[in-house]
Amino acid sequence: MLRSMVPAVLASMAVASALDAQAVPVVSLSKPDAEFAEPFDQVSGVRELSNGRVVVADLFAKSVAMADFQSGSLTKIGREGQGPGEYAFPINVLALPGDTTLIVDPGQRRFVKVAPDGKAVGLVSFPEGAGGMGNMRGTDAQGRVYLQASPFGPRLGGDRQLTRELPDSAPILRWHPASGRVDTLAKVKLPEIASATSGTASARSVVMRQQPFSARDEWAVTPDGRVGIARISDYHVEWFGTSKVAGPRVAAPKVPVTQADKDLIARQQNETRGRMMITEGGPQRSSGGAPPPPRLPDADFPEFKPAFVGNAFASPDGRLWVPRAQPANAAPVYDVFDARGQLVQQVKLARGTRLVGFGANTIYTARTDEDELQYLQRYRRP
Repeated sequence: MLRSMVPAVLASMAVASALDAQAVPVVSLSKPDAEFAEPFDQVSGVRELSNGRVVVADLFAKSVAMADFQSGSLTKIGREGQGPGEYAFPINVLALPGDTTLIVDPGQRRFVKVAPDGKAVGLVSFPEGAGGMGNMRGTDAQGRVYLQASPFGPRLGGDRQLTRELPDSAPILRWHPASGRVDTLAKVKLPEIASATSGTASARSVVMRQQPFSARDEWAVTPDGRVGIARISDYHVEWFGTSKVAGPRVAAPKVPVTQADKDLIARQQNETRGRMMITEGGPQRSSGGAPPPPRLPDADFPEFKPAFVGNAFASPDGRLWVPRAQPANAAPVYDVFDARGQLVQQVKLARGTRLVGFGANTIYTARTDEDELQYLQRYRRP
């Protein structure tokens, strides 16, 4: 059942001193328009359709469903598996024109195409230029797919072994599905990665983990095909489209890494449901079968967090939302940048929620309760 719909209530817009020494409006999102009654395990992607229904990817449950806020119904789309209309690791959902949706399945290096009625209607392989399990991040109104190329090389377990040193940057690519052409748009800094291996040369397991609070660039793509990149080196935003536009530097206060942060990271790292295990060689090449997973060394924590932590989003009005670093368990705050790269607004979410996507005039967040279940919320976009 759908929880009672409450009127959209946004806390009053107040002008405050922004963290970069200039005054920008600060908007607090306090109470949602609606909260979907059925919980999810881990909302990993949302796509709003023109009729208001929402395609929701649930990574931990390995499921994708159509949520109807008006009726309260939740209709499953496809299922876990390796056959037609099936997926192994639904990490995101991308919008195509005409209410068609792509389910991103990096474990099988393919998309599941979903029709507007929620039926799985086909499979589309990842572009060859993506390398490994390219990070599919978004689409534009023309149906072009934007991705961050994998640092693993052409193929996992291929000519380039997983155990080689990873690069410190990766290209952002634009893929044209109709022609197969892949364009390189820019490069972004990658986070530091810890890795460990087990097994032999014929069958080797590799476990990798991003070092906590490792500095990295963040980016997203707008519906008109502009790519916004938040640069971590001196915190400014660059836009790549018909021309490059760079905004001014944004000063950010130092946020220390505390024991509460370390405890939160430890709990997240103990969660195994969102992991993929990669095996080089595989049991067919080793009489002993697949090797046991290796153990990663303890996390290496910095003294301070970088200026921003988490995924950036692009709103339909062409702005880039960047998650400002906050103390542990504090309410999330997003810096909002316009097409000039200027910081024009800050948006504060409710404590215990996180931004998961946008609709035409809406914002979607996921609220986590005391049982670690997540509830999809809908706000009107300020």
